[in-house]
Amino acid sequence: MDVRSWIAFVVASVTAFVLRVTKRAGTSLPGYLATRISPNLLFYVLAKLDRCVIVTGTNGKTTTNALLKSLVAQDEAWISNAMGANLLQGILSALLPELTWRGQLRVKRAILEVDEATLPRLTQRFQPDMIIVTNVMRDQLDRYGEVDATLGYLYESTRDETVLLVLNADDPLAASLGKGRLNTFYFGLSDWPEDDLLRQEVRDGAFCLQCGGELLYTRTVFGQMGHYHCPICLAQRPFPQFSMRVRERQEEVEIHEEIRLQSPIAYRVTSPLLGIYNAYNLLAACSAARLLGVNPARFEAGLAQFTAPIGRMQTFPGNPPRILALIKNPTGATMVLRSLEGTLNGDPLCFVINDADADGRDVSWLWDIDMESFVLRSPHVSGWYCAGTRGADMALRLKYAGINPAQIQLLENAADTLKVNAEEGGSVYILCTYTALHPLANRLEAMHT
Repeated sequence: MDVRSWIAFVVASVTAFVLRVTKRAGTSLPGYLATRISPNLLFYVLAKLDRCVIVTGTNGKTTTNALLKSLVAQDEAWISNAMGANLLQGILSALLPELTWRGQLRVKRAILEVDEATLPRLTQRFQPDMIIVTNVMRDQLDRYGEVDATLGYLYESTRDETVLLVLNADDPLAASLGKGRLNTFYFGLSDWPEDDLLRQEVRDGAFCLQCGGELLYTRTVFGQMGHYHCPICLAQRPFPQFSMRVRERQEEVEIHEEIRLQSPIAYRVTSPLLGIYNAYNLLAACSAARLLGVNPARFEAGLAQFTAPIGRMQTFPGNPPRILALIKNPTGATMVLRSLEGTLNGDPLCFVINDADADGRDVSWLWDIDMESFVLRSPHVSGWYCAGTRGADMALRLKYAGINPAQIQLLENAADTLKVNAEEGGSVYILCTYTALHPLANRLEAMHT
């Protein structure tokens, strides 16, 4: 380790110690300070790893990361940035606790969630063993630009064919990263419950990337996810080596594995999470675990140890219980709402929308949420509450989705959502953006400790 990297390590270690002693938040602060002193420290530590898996994509990174760690870390330790700090400083903060004063790593395997725009900066100097791409969708416009910019970041980062690439076959944008590339595997749904509602979801991958023709779907899951083909150039959804069958109202899913030169196998797994979007996260994690050599007979034991990351439909006990969910882009918000359809029976729904840098200054994405379908399917919401710096924008969105303005209440601050009550036996649902997530989670935890 060079002198500057050594100084950076000392500063980061002291900072992490102070944060622990004072019980302060700041998962990325040690790495941020270290990176400012020495940009080389991160790559010095990464080079010490024997195996590294990167999870990236627009939605589902944090959940897939946590699921994969639960599957592979039964017999050996893996480093992970499980709190979702996925920029360079957050990655370094996750690695530094395992770095000794002699510059050696105690744990030499890592599963790292990496932001899509950050990934090229990482892969310019470090090549992981595996990259998992969950999906490619519209995200914060002021940070990522249009979806083709995100696709460009991922394409730039996945050209090295020595890196094993695991892609979502049902997403035409994510699947396009594997075209003509060796060492690539795909996962996708083979069967899922039909949805008879004509929805107004955003479909980012509506056109063929080869010829520009409109893609035709034989079946759709949500957004651009589904079974598709191009009628002009005949491009189609790639064959997924890992496929999943999802049954309605059943936690158990069935995974089929068909890899060239290997006998096909099938196994069942109990999903620890609700929602069709989480089926993709689970399938991505199981696919990667299999490619890492984990026996599927051990999946159940691993998933039994799984804890959902903060704000991923996390339930906080109390009277009433409160369910906290992160929403950050139109597809993610639409899928959280879809998972709640038909479950709210006199329960209030709260939205906390901020527009800080981490949330995205541009909140036009609120208008791309398929709120109308949710309102149609959820007539028994007892109250609609909006808070945050852009709470008024959310209230306006609800009005145009068909909610009577008299039923919409604008709260002064995010903490007021913790005062909202539900009917007897009900729950309060709080959907919030990044900068509201941890403060609300901390308050909820403090209320019950």
